[in-house]
Amino acid sequence: MIRRGSVPELDVRAALLLGVPLLLLGVASGALRVLAQQPGIAPARRRALQAVWVLLLLVGVPLWLVLASALRLW
Repeated sequence: MIRRGSVPELDVRAALLLGVPLLLLGVASGALRVLAQQPGIAPARRRALQAVWVLLLLVGVPLWLVLASALRLW
């Protein structure tokens, strides 16, 4: 038996506050990845760009989720 009061309502504002920064992190890291694959880039700069786009995802996403939780955005 499903109780109608137990289903939470969709909060579009909270979903946007949480999702838009994650989308921006993904777009920024994707742009860095594309830059790292351009021909003519020095090998040291290529490795630096590859490290930055990976770190942006590995550090940025969890950091944003912790910050959003601390700010009680959801």
